[in-house]
Amino acid sequence: YCKRNTTLGEKVEEEGEEEVRYKLILIGSLPVHHLTTMAMLPWVVAEISKSRLAEKNLGAGLRSGGQLDPSTCNQKVFLCASASLVRCVSVLGEGIVWDPLTHTVLFECRPHQVTKLIHNSQEPSSFGCLVRDAKNCACYVFQCQDSTKVPEIISTLRQAGKSSARNDDITTISNKTSTGAFSKKFEVLFCGRVSVAHKKAPPALIDECIEKFSRLHGSGTSNKEGNDPSFPCLQALDENGLSPEISHTNTTDSHTHSAGVQPTSLQENRTMLFTVGRSQIFLVSPDTKKVAIEKSFREISFCSQGIHHVDHFGFICRETVEGGSFHFVCYVFQCTDESLVDEIMLTLKQAFSVAALQQNAKTQSQQCDSCPIQQLHRLCERIEGLPPSKTKLELQRHLATLDNQEQASVFENTMVMARPKSDQEENELVMASLRNLYEERQRSHQHTLPGDRKQVTFGHLLCTHTVYTTVPALSSSPRSCLYVLHFLQRLSTVILQSSSPRKHNLHRRLDSSLVLSPSSSLPGDAQPQGFRRRANTFSHPSTPSSAECSPPKLVRHYSVSTDTPHQSNDVAALSTQSAAYGVGESPLRSHRHSWRQQIFLRVATPQKNTETNGKNARLPIKSNQCGDSSIRVVLEERTKRSKEELRELWRKAILQQILLQRMERENQKLQASENDLQNKRLKLDYEEITPCLKDVTLVWEKMLGTPARAKVKFDTETIHAAVEQGVPRQHRGEIWKFLSEQYLLRQTVPSRPPANHTPYKELLKQLTSQQHAILIDLGRTFPTHPYFQAQLGAGQLSLYNLLKAYSLLDPEVGYCQGLSFIAGVLLLHMGEEDAFNMLKFLMYDVGLRKQYRPDMIILQIQMYQLSRLLHDYHRDLYSHLEQQEIGPSLYATPWFLTAFASHFPLGFVARVFDMLFLQGSEVIFKVALSLLGSHKPLILQHENLESIVDFIKTTLPNLGLVQMEKTINQVCQMDMSKQLQAYEVEYHVLQDELLDMPPTLNQQQRAAQLERTNQSLRQQNLDLLEELQVSHARVCSLESRVDALAQSEAQLREHVSALEEEKKQLFSTVTRLQDLLTSLGIHTTPDGHTL
Repeated sequence: YCKRNTTLGEKVEEEGEEEVRYKLILIGSLPVHHLTTMAMLPWVVAEISKSRLAEKNLGAGLRSGGQLDPSTCNQKVFLCASASLVRCVSVLGEGIVWDPLTHTVLFECRPHQVTKLIHNSQEPSSFGCLVRDAKNCACYVFQCQDSTKVPEIISTLRQAGKSSARNDDITTISNKTSTGAFSKKFEVLFCGRVSVAHKKAPPALIDECIEKFSRLHGSGTSNKEGNDPSFPCLQALDENGLSPEISHTNTTDSHTHSAGVQPTSLQENRTMLFTVGRSQIFLVSPDTKKVAIEKSFREISFCSQGIHHVDHFGFICRETVEGGSFHFVCYVFQCTDESLVDEIMLTLKQAFSVAALQQNAKTQSQQCDSCPIQQLHRLCERIEGLPPSKTKLELQRHLATLDNQEQASVFENTMVMARPKSDQEENELVMASLRNLYEERQRSHQHTLPGDRKQVTFGHLLCTHTVYTTVPALSSSPRSCLYVLHFLQRLSTVILQSSSPRKHNLHRRLDSSLVLSPSSSLPGDAQPQGFRRRANTFSHPSTPSSAECSPPKLVRHYSVSTDTPHQSNDVAALSTQSAAYGVGESPLRSHRHSWRQQIFLRVATPQKNTETNGKNARLPIKSNQCGDSSIRVVLEERTKRSKEELRELWRKAILQQILLQRMERENQKLQASENDLQNKRLKLDYEEITPCLKDVTLVWEKMLGTPARAKVKFDTETIHAAVEQGVPRQHRGEIWKFLSEQYLLRQTVPSRPPANHTPYKELLKQLTSQQHAILIDLGRTFPTHPYFQAQLGAGQLSLYNLLKAYSLLDPEVGYCQGLSFIAGVLLLHMGEEDAFNMLKFLMYDVGLRKQYRPDMIILQIQMYQLSRLLHDYHRDLYSHLEQQEIGPSLYATPWFLTAFASHFPLGFVARVFDMLFLQGSEVIFKVALSLLGSHKPLILQHENLESIVDFIKTTLPNLGLVQMEKTINQVCQMDMSKQLQAYEVEYHVLQDELLDMPPTLNQQQRAAQLERTNQSLRQQNLDLLEELQVSHARVCSLESRVDALAQSEAQLREHVSALEEEKKQLFSTVTRLQDLLTSLGIHTTPDGHTL
């Protein structure tokens, strides 16, 4: 158990990883068998807690096996926990910095190796942990001064264990190629979840779920019917990057689960990477870069594919809800097509089968039904929940099954050398002896198959004689004789009960006061039927109960285990307590228990007073005499405060709360800023080859700070000089955006923009058909760089987003090998969206897109251009390569497809990209020609194809800084744009000449030429067809506009004719009125006045 004298939970940054350090007191430790279960753990912890007392009373008697370690008792330690390591080190004194040469490391392990955690209810400041590795296992008991911090320590260890287990699972999968089939990743669309009534489902379940989702989306009530707070929100995950455990979330309304249908929001990014591991399924959100859902195979009960919606699938899993109960939830996903769903279902089937076989083999190899440790585990389960007196009786029954020597050894260690003062102490000593005995048996135990089990017989009737004759020296001590008589009386009871029913009944009649009387020897037997007491182990001392006095109800502390109920074989079915209370008792408050707390409820008991003399009393409670069952609690008198004082206290509290909120916001800003800086340092972790001077940095900062710079055309010579002198690494991403803006301003003929103008964020919400190729290349892209090293880490997920978005933007290119390196270099210097815009600029404006098209005709032209450059500039090198039949495609293809990023150092690649944004794609030719020319003497020394290609691919990229800088300086001085244009025209002319030549070639060569020509013409036809489609679309738009104008004209004509008709009618009416007035003798002027 740990005791903290200073600030608990001190955070320390160590080697780039956050470590939480707790100052505690180590009560003791004890090596145990690696098959120790949770039912045995309370007895082990009790043995450790009594180690000092046992050492005084027993000397080395109890530690005959050499198990207790007194050197670690009551020692101040630091318990350090991080995402990858848990370490316990000794503390020499206050203010002394930890040093591995002076401080002792008591234990050090991975967090997931801390397999079990137990929190003591009698001592809330205490907790114990079980540390397992491949061969050894030990239990450590700590104490903490602040008992309220113990749950925080346990939670920290639990979260670190989950993260470590997941990382270990992923790392093991990546390291073992044999399990590669069960580490597949698929991109899916998370549709939502539905609560179901059974672990199995009808075939049409997926279709019904999709229909419910559609109705909710159509009615707009998906968020009105009380969202389930356990629903995994992709935007709100915990600080460890773990999924919010749905089974651990407290729900306030039970009807939220009855609603049962929670579709995901259509406005959010619902795409996930569905990862199938060895024993778990992870759903990683590329948007948040965190694990959104995590389910083990044991939690999944059913997988199904849609019948009508064949591109959908789902699985049913069990989730724990309030009060320890559970319900079943179906998660529904959508894929790009039916074939991908079939592949996912097949992968899940294979993964489940392999995991089941491995688990069965592992379980069979570790233990069998006749293992001694299993017998001890079953004994612990039988005595669990019994009061000390009944526990003692059950232990005596079990001791009767041992042989004579073992019974004598247990009796000597328990009753003679220790001389316990209570039943509880005696039980703990007996269990310690039994544990040592069964662990010794387990070391020499041979596992038996189910068909080879042997019947085990026990000599019950020999135990009395054995015990009596084993300890003859006890007759000299009257007290020892009393212990022997007491033990023999109990043992004879067990013998008579186990030998025959007649003897058992006779003995019950003769000695009923000894066995059955609740007021004499079994005070704890007076509790009502149906209420099961918890085990009274080291942390659960008993309290004598009577009809006159009843102990008060106390608050329970819960235990925690890092094993899930499905992963541990020592967790039995949980039984619910029946509500049985005596008169005057109030029911216990109903608590919401997680499955870990359910495990605790099996071994922990409410805090009770153990001794009548008050030695272990912990509460200031005064009870009346036996006749009075009421309890008087002394309350402190509170002084009444005036209104002014209360108002002042409220004002102070409000101000403090406001100040705390401000500080919290500032801390969050500082933390975010620190994370950004750390992420940026991680990205820019490469060595620059051209250090940028301060004057050059000021020039760049001045140009970058120019107002409305996107519309300002800077001097070309100034920009060229600045790029040649160097680019500051911290501003490189912003400078690339600046160079792209200047490139577009200098461009006289605008390039053809992409036909798809969907924003980046909207592209991320769609599924891509190129997911397999992209996911495979994620681990191959910059595998040694720390930003891209972690599998499905932030770097790989950002790279996936970028490549996926471009594959959706440009369906003709989709994804091609090499694009991942271009995108990776951009991501190292800017954010995702900026990198996407720069990738579009390089592909469409600079023209790199042509070399990634499926026909790759432009790549063939580039290989011809490079050969012509070698022929013109380095004739001897060209002849040497031609003599060995080495074409540029053998070594230069990755240079063009990745811009040298796949083989060369990042510092050199960054300088190549500086020139690429400045001068365009011809930079790749300049760099290739400069590299081959500068290493020409070395290449000429090699005389065969293998050695030359190996030199160019492996030795050439390992340039020194001086050679790299010299190469970049040569590139800045070279100009070959006209030559490249001439070589391209030459390529097409030669191609046409070959087509017009007489048929001197054989039929096969002629067919190959015709095929290439056909491909070229097909590509031209595709380009013309694309232009025709654009023109046709414009014509259709104009025609529709003309039709709209014609309809408008017809409507106007009808309106004019209607007005003309109305005018004629009005004119005839006026004429009739004038005639009527004239007949009446009334004359009017033309303006309507009467004369």
